[in-house]
Amino acid sequence: MDKNISHSEDLTRYILNHHYIRSNKTVRWNALIPNRDGETSVYRITGISDTEIFEIGEMFVANLIGKPLLGRTDIGVLKIFKQRLNVRPEPSPHPRHANIYGWPDERSEQRLIAMELAAEAQLHLVDNSG
Repeated sequence: MDKNISHSEDLTRYILNHHYIRSNKTVRWNALIPNRDGETSVYRITGISDTEIFEIGEMFVANLIGKPLLGRTDIGVLKIFKQRLNVRPEPSPHPRHANIYGWPDERSEQRLIAMELAAEAQLHLVDNSG
């Protein structure tokens, strides 16, 4: 993977908690809020298939945490940058892993940004039909 994140790239955040999914099949803001370390873990998905994206989520997120993969929410890097956040590659545990950073310290400000991002994000649920 390229060490630089392009403005045209897409990212995904894997969803392992039912509370992050609204009844209308959109993502809740709290799915995108930063972790205690002040960063949000994402994966770079440009140029790979849906199947590959979900396989990465199963192997490198769900299996490591011990929870089922429910879906993912995709968002363009440009939308992250518009919120005055940054993205940096963090190739562990996978070469496509990255972190969103630069979140404000104030939780209410984080929430407002996460709400804006969630409104722009596209939710893709795991197909359990067969």
